[in-house]
Amino acid sequence: MSDPGPGSLQCVVREGVDIPCPDNYNYARYEMFPEDGVVDERGCAKCECGQPEGGGCTASLHLYKGPACSSQSEQGGLQSPYDQCVNIFPVGHAISGKAITDLAYVPGSCAATGGTPAGSAVRDVTRAVTFCCLHPFYEIK
Repeated sequence: MSDPGPGSLQCVVREGVDIPCPDNYNYARYEMFPEDGVVDERGCAKCECGQPEGGGCTASLHLYKGPACSSQSEQGGLQSPYDQCVNIFPVGHAISGKAITDLAYVPGSCAATGGTPAGSAVRDVTRAVTFCCLHPFYEIK
């Protein structure tokens, strides 16, 4: 091999890591990994949602005293899951008709669980190479 010049290292290369260098090539040791040389086993635990809470329905209740729902006597709101009893005034008042309008769903929410990170990303040692280098020689003139 020709002289690489002052300050340069003369090295041998071997595939893999944790490989012993030849006896006279122990001045410097470099392990190189390819840029895309990663074993990526990262992921997350499955995300789940508990039982929904806080959801319900709302509506308007209309009570009529006239025939064919022509004369409204009472109007009130309804909301689940609360008590649905409604007092009618005056007490003993006759009802000719009733209607429920303005139905609306109020979505609840659930407590999220899971999603915890798991696994790891490590260097792929199966594609690595090791450089073992001699001590640099300087020529003195």
